[in-house]
Amino acid sequence: MVLLIFLGLLVTLNAGFAASNATLNKTTNLTTNTTKNYAAGSSGTIINIKVLIYNGNQAAYSCVNGIKTSLSTANSKKLVPGYTFTYGTSTVINSATLSGYDVLAMPGGTSGYNYMHSSAISATAIKNFVKSGKGYLGICAGAYAGTYRVYEYYYGWGLAPHVRATHPNHEGDLTVKITSKGQQVLNTTGTVTMAHYNGPAMYASSPALIFATYADNIINSKGMAAIVGDYYGKGRVVLSGPHPELDPQLPKVVANMVVWAANKTKPDPKNMVSNAQIAVAAATVKAYYEKNKVLPRSVTINGNKVSMSQFAYLLAKGVVNVNSGSVASITIRSVKAAPKPSGSYRKGNIKKANYVSIAKGLIDFIGKNGRAPNFLITPLGNISFSKYVYMYSKIMNFYKINKRLPNYVSM
Repeated sequence: MVLLIFLGLLVTLNAGFAASNATLNKTTNLTTNTTKNYAAGSSGTIINIKVLIYNGNQAAYSCVNGIKTSLSTANSKKLVPGYTFTYGTSTVINSATLSGYDVLAMPGGTSGYNYMHSSAISATAIKNFVKSGKGYLGICAGAYAGTYRVYEYYYGWGLAPHVRATHPNHEGDLTVKITSKGQQVLNTTGTVTMAHYNGPAMYASSPALIFATYADNIINSKGMAAIVGDYYGKGRVVLSGPHPELDPQLPKVVANMVVWAANKTKPDPKNMVSNAQIAVAAATVKAYYEKNKVLPRSVTINGNKVSMSQFAYLLAKGVVNVNSGSVASITIRSVKAAPKPSGSYRKGNIKKANYVSIAKGLIDFIGKNGRAPNFLITPLGNISFSKYVYMYSKIMNFYKINKRLPNYVSM
């Protein structure tokens, strides 16, 4: 059992106190821990979720460490098939430190009130982060701060706008009952024991979801929400009153809370294609173009009929994959047609370094604009849509035959 020392403050600030450790992590540098390729599934179906854990002033070291070890255990024991977790820590939370992460984890600490009034934590940055489609995990103090309101004490950040909290006073273990929705999200059933250090008992109204309720009346909150999920802008928020990251540790619960908050759905294998499958389709398109002098309307890959705009994206991804040695599957995405295809160029050869670089630019363009470009700028001039689809079909057809990319492509 973790020894936790609580700070005594005025009663108006005492609301939202969580597990507090006498030795808080004082490092000022952003630190990261990366663990990869532990989850079940092929390389093409693994999703990595990047979690930033706050470990600055007012955060309890035991809670920070508990989240770390829970995620590491989830990786090593493959507790959430299809997902791996990368975590970093920071003593400062702002838009710069949040950049590149999928979920912010605010652990147990002295109080939600102190989090909200810390100069090291930017509420605006957190709100913008979640609103943009990212996730927030708040445990105990982090949960208080994330609520709309803590009754009789203060208003929270409002990241969970449909959740309000009361402040029980209790330190020790208690039991929580996993709801039917919680069984789906947390992949856990029945009644489980969790550590509790003055964490919130919550009221949740639609569309917020209740994943677990307090199962006993130790804190006079039997039946009230213990773990909830809510929505803020495009993002998701999970708040937990008890501590699944502390002894008795429940790493599967912690990891699944992170997965729900991140909202990064595992891709459907039926909508994914391999380099080899793209190469086979490229041979078909190449032959069709050379015979008819126009592109086909579509081509079928792994049972999926894709448009030529979609195929342009897949060709570019396939070329980049092969060049880097990656065998990761590629997800078929929606791509609108090039609105006004045009271009002119002189005959000649485009070297491998150039066509790989151009493929990366094509991928970036589609990612930003959702459509295929009208032409690609190359050393030979501007190559129109149909011609560059043909060009990359030639390249991937060469790969199909020779198991490598050509040194150049002739146009």
